[in-house]
Order: sequence, then C-alpha cells, then structure tokens
Amino acid sequence: MQWPEHLVDDLARKRCVVFLGAGCSMSSMSEDGTRRPPGWVDFLDEGLRRIGNPKRHISGLIQKGDLLTACELIKSRLGEDWIRLVDDQFVVPRYKHSRMHEAVLKLDARVVLTQNFDKIYDTYAQTTTQNSIRVKSYTDPDVADFIRGGQSVILKAHGSIDVPVEMVFTRKEYSRARYSHQSFYMMMDALAVTHTFLFIGCGTSDPDVRLMLEKVAFFYGGSRPHYMCHPKSSAGPHPDVLSSIKDNLALKVLTYDPKDGHAALTTGIEELAVLVETRRQEMAGTLGW
Repeated sequence: MQWPEHLVDDLARKRCVVFLGAGCSMSSMSEDGTRRPPGWVDFLDEGLRRIGNPKRHISGLIQKGDLLTACELIKSRLGEDWIRLVDDQFVVPRYKHSRMHEAVLKLDARVVLTQNFDKIYDTYAQTTTQNSIRVKSYTDPDVADFIRGGQSVILKAHGSIDVPVEMVFTRKEYSRARYSHQSFYMMMDALAVTHTFLFIGCGTSDPDVRLMLEKVAFFYGGSRPHYMCHPKSSAGPHPDVLSSIKDNLALKVLTYDPKDGHAALTTGIEELAVLVETRRQEMAGTLGW
C-alpha cells in the first residue's frame, strides 16, 4: 500500500485517530481455531434462524441492505434470547487477537475509536501495555477529559459487550445514542476537524461515520482528506465514485488486494508503523514536532 506523507506525519505527531470497524475484529480466530467473529449479515442470518415465522419480510430487509431495521425486528422477536445470541456469536468462542491488532497497536495512536463492542483489541492493547491505555464508552461522562489529556485511550462508540443494554445495534439504539449522548458525537465531529482519521475494516455505509464525514466536507471544504483502507474489487469502485466520495465525504480511499484474507492490509499497516516510527525519530532529532 502507498501511504500518503500527510498521514505518516499526522500519525507521527499523534494527530491521527485510528478508527476500527468490524473488519478488524473479523481477522481474529476463536480459541479452537474454527470460527471468526461474524459480519453484520452473518450475525443477522443467525438471528433470523433462531426466530419463528413470519420472517420473510425480515429476510427481505437484509437482502436490501436495511440491516438496522432488520436487527431491530430480530431483537424484538428474540426477547430475552437476544443476549444469548450476542454471547454465542461474540463471547463464547473466545476470539484471540490477530496480527492486524498487533499492527494497529504499533501505530501508537493516542486515540483509537471503534464501533466494535467486542473486547478483542481492547484486551490485547491493555494487556500488552500493562493497562496504560484506558477504555471509555460513549456513555461515560468524562470522555472529554481523556481526549484533552495525554493518555492513550480506546473510545467505544457503540458500547461494550460488558454492558449489553448500552450496545448500539438497532435503528432505535442509533437514534437514542445520538440524542441522549450528544456530547460524545460533538466530540467526534471536533476530532474529525482537528485530526486525520484512518479508517480500517469499515465502510462508508454506517450512518454515524457518514454523517460525521459529510459535516466536515460541507463546513470545511478544501481541507485535507481523511483516509479509508478499502479492498480492490473488479466491480469497482469506479474512479468517478472515488472522486465523489472524496468531494462529498472528504475521504480518500486507499486500496489493497484482498486475497489471502486481506493479508496485504495487515502487511501494509505493519509497514506504516515502521514509517511512522522512522518519522518520529527524524522529528526528535530536529525537534520538529
């Protein structure tokens, strides 16, 4: 992967927020080596399997890509069995961290923002750093204090598996979180203006991500873009689409070959970590912070 100089500089100066999506967790493997964390569609398909008829309308929502509404209906139908579904898919397998998580930690970003409610990266990062990295949820009232401070922090934008009632999964929960915890989303907007975001393992379809990026692109047109790692595809995205994404979301897509389980992305992030460390040594030598 070709990493932009601006991105390397911002990471070196710790002016970059690393944003981890579900794709990062999906690089993990269960304790017995047979399972990976499910993606959105796989998780909903399993939920769909556990409910009775009628469910064709829910299946149709999944096929159309309306995953938030489908999730809301499945959760409502499962009732008290919803937590069992979540635990079976994300807790019971005891997923281990992957090379991807190791590479991300080596970037040494002061702020890592994630929508993953699993604790795979959190546990690895805290164990490796002897708990010197703090983990804060979107519901915590003191999040801003940690952003302003000098300590490294992992921000859980959709809550944690430890507190199921606060996990953001459905359309209703997205709306509730945004209006009940406006200060957190205002902070995300502020970070998007003052920092460069590097998105790993996610896309632009998430409503929170899209709304945040659209605000930056609209209010601060002409500013340097954020960056998103995205697998190449024979079906696209077309250069015109990439141009539209850059104009409307202030986002530049960095593509890689997805073969061999997205190995090129992991290798690329490892190489980026080396570039960042080299840049930091250069800056230290010249006091060019």
